[in-house]
Amino acid sequence: MRLGRTVLTYRGCLRWSAAAGLAAAGLLTGGAITGLLLPAGAAATLAALVWAAFTLRVIRLAPACPGPDGGPGPGGAGVREPRRPGPCPPGGAIALPLPEDPSGGAAALA
Repeated sequence: MRLGRTVLTYRGCLRWSAAAGLAAAGLLTGGAITGLLLPAGAAATLAALVWAAFTLRVIRLAPACPGPDGGPGPGGAGVREPRRPGPCPPGGAIALPLPEDPSGGAAALA
């Protein structure tokens, strides 16, 4: 279920959901038969709340792009990747000669 940027997700197993539903229905039926509907209803409510706490998750989604106010971008945007050097050295940099391939190098093997 989605409401704006908040999403309610189901993270449980159908078997445990059916067991929780049957337990709540059994408590309500037993309470109605014995005339103790209020305590049985409270126990059924408690069983439903425990089931919801273990199987339902509320997640707030982060925006995919920064907003107009320049908010944070996608996850990990604060950590920069190492930058590769440009194709040409900047002006004033000293260019070092590349080492020559020795006679036993890759060129000699080819």
